[in-house]
Amino acid sequence: MTGSLSRISELAVQTFRQLVRMKVFYFLAFFAVIVIASSMFVLRYNSPEQELKLLKDFSLFAMTLFSSLLAIVGTAILIPRDIEDRTIYTILSKPVSRIEYLLGKLFGVLLLIGVGLVLMNVLFTVVLYLRQTLMISEQEAYFLGAGGGEEAREAFELMRQTIEANGVSWSLQAAVLSIFCKAVVIASLALMVSTFASTTLFTMVTAAVAFFAGHMQADMRAYYESLPATEHLARWIAGPLALLLPDFQLFNVVDAAVAGEVLRFADVGVLAAFAMGYFVVYTLVAWLVFQEKEI
Repeated sequence: MTGSLSRISELAVQTFRQLVRMKVFYFLAFFAVIVIASSMFVLRYNSPEQELKLLKDFSLFAMTLFSSLLAIVGTAILIPRDIEDRTIYTILSKPVSRIEYLLGKLFGVLLLIGVGLVLMNVLFTVVLYLRQTLMISEQEAYFLGAGGGEEAREAFELMRQTIEANGVSWSLQAAVLSIFCKAVVIASLALMVSTFASTTLFTMVTAAVAFFAGHMQADMRAYYESLPATEHLARWIAGPLALLLPDFQLFNVVDAAVAGEVLRFADVGVLAAFAMGYFVVYTLVAWLVFQEKEI
């Protein structure tokens, strides 16, 4: 068991380094950082509450886009790249099982996504905190600068509470964790597809289609339930699709965090369990397919 974990860890680190050297990572990371940093300077609205909400919305969107694209692209290119470079033959000729190979590759992608999200989250939190602090100072100068009376102090206190309620909070950290959970599901799905796909492009397209279809899970379930019993073919197609594809709408707690709602880490724990379930199922299917793959 210890030897297996050691081999998986070594493969994960090697995969992490391999992906870091690829230009796609730098492009996505640069794009996300630009979105987060620029939002501090371009989103100047009359309402401090609205400005902070847009700053959070832009930043969390950048993290979601970065993690989702990297989960698809990074996972899709791993096995084909190893086959093309003949690296996979060297790895599998050693005492490394195929499930260890798949897990090592997948954990390497998730490690890169996790590191990227941590760095972007630190940048985002610092930017948000600085903007929040500056807003409070501006509002204090506006209400109390001329020696305002009790009404001015009450108005400032109300504004300060509003700004802090829409500023840095633990709910935003819970939202970032939900973004990572979503990336785990996407990467696992892409890995499964890559084990039987003929090309990297097919894997990317299939994973992207599944990604968008997963955001329409609620509509698919509603359509399935509305079908009459006589529509056998439509029910046969819609039903399995609703079960096979993950419901990515469950991970959309970002909107609640942007709106200032309180998110409990227990709620994120449920999402993590949901993501782990799909991770296990998709990885198991990938292993069964990869076992029969001639390399």
